[in-house]
Amino acid sequence: MQMKEFEIMEKEIGPVVEIEESVHVWQMPKTFGRDYEMINNYLVSNAAECTGMPYARYVDMQWQKEVNRGLLANIFAVLFKKWHFFAGLPGSKVVQSSGPLLSRQINSQKYVRALHKGPYKDVGPTYKALYEWSLAQGLALKNEAIECYLNDPAKVKPADIETEILIPISAV
Repeated sequence: MQMKEFEIMEKEIGPVVEIEESVHVWQMPKTFGRDYEMINNYLVSNAAECTGMPYARYVDMQWQKEVNRGLLANIFAVLFKKWHFFAGLPGSKVVQSSGPLLSRQINSQKYVRALHKGPYKDVGPTYKALYEWSLAQGLALKNEAIECYLNDPAKVKPADIETEILIPISAV
């Protein structure tokens, strides 16, 4: 695992279309593939286009619990925990929501940011280090994280997968 230095940044993601999910970790690859294809097709059918990389917006995060889990609790989480998240794509314009396709605007806000390089399964230590860095900076983290998938794992070696992690902060 490699990561760049942490930083505080302001970012606007803009108009997006998302699908809400609650699945086990082993279901995520199939779920993401299906959802991103459905969202992209919906954008195209509404004369819009995808303007950025796919992401997952994880909600209901309990940071202290997540980063301080022991080995047995991590194994249990991999086997039984369902992750609550929104799979999404940024679009070139706002479109109407339709069924499971939820249109929203992610306005400019401040985040703590890290760039994780390596397999998705190894992202935990990056989150832990980012959490600890944020605490040392006196930052209050919101119970959400956005993972932006910067390259296609089917086209790069696992060691070269890049994931941008953004955690909204309450105050600076």
